[in-house]
Amino acid sequence: MRSTLLMISAALAALAPAAASAETLVIPFVAHNFKGLDGALWSSEIYLTNLSLQPVQVSLLDFLPGTLESSRPCDSPTAPTRVVPPLSSVVWTASGLATDLGCADRAIGSLVLSADGPVHVVSRTVNHLADPDHRRPGLLAGPGQEIEAISADRLPEPGEHLLPSLIWHRNTCGPTEFDTYLGFANPGDQQVVAMLDVPLPAADGGVLIDGLEVELPYPIRIPARSWLQVHLEPEDDPTARCLGPASFLATVTTDGPVALYASVVSRDGSDPRTVLPVPAN
Repeated sequence: MRSTLLMISAALAALAPAAASAETLVIPFVAHNFKGLDGALWSSEIYLTNLSLQPVQVSLLDFLPGTLESSRPCDSPTAPTRVVPPLSSVVWTASGLATDLGCADRAIGSLVLSADGPVHVVSRTVNHLADPDHRRPGLLAGPGQEIEAISADRLPEPGEHLLPSLIWHRNTCGPTEFDTYLGFANPGDQQVVAMLDVPLPAADGGVLIDGLEVELPYPIRIPARSWLQVHLEPEDDPTARCLGPASFLATVTTDGPVALYASVVSRDGSDPRTVLPVPAN
């Protein structure tokens, strides 16, 4: 599967002189039939809006994987593209995206796109019902989470960034009401290290990453051309009784350009909220 995308990248590199003015865009998060903690399926559709008076061609350059699974892989002889007419919008549907990722049955990660003109790109990841014909065309229905594409030239620079208004739930005495995830997409050819910290008093009592207690600040390593997401939780406080959800902020200090975001999920209906980084002063 990875070889298919490498062949696509090579084909596009051969066309580089003709597309010298193309912009590279990173969509930090996409999914296809990915099962969440509550058993719900999540899939993404991409909204492309042409802001100019000329047609714009958007091509899939790369997929930065967390997971990519296909029971019957298929190859494309050329880079998958969508042409967006002037002053209009086109939807890259979930079924179309799955086909263009090599007939993926299940995928989660980040997309790298190329656009030869001004275009606004948004990914909408939808919590949808299981469908036996999961490749059916059309738009997805259900609660969703939007995240905008970022120009590769405008990825957050190395340094300290704040992720505000996150929510977690310590000492629940019942179902957890909120979960927070931190996501990273590294389209570059070098590993990026992100040092995660949670200022006191929010971190008092300990912090778990993917269920394991860690010492803060904690290094998260994002390999080259990859996507990574971690689950951030507080340890229970043995001196306290039942507590409600609480807001907090995290700081992330990076040593290279990387797309980063947080996803705060309300478990009542699996409703997610996107939190984007704010540069630290």
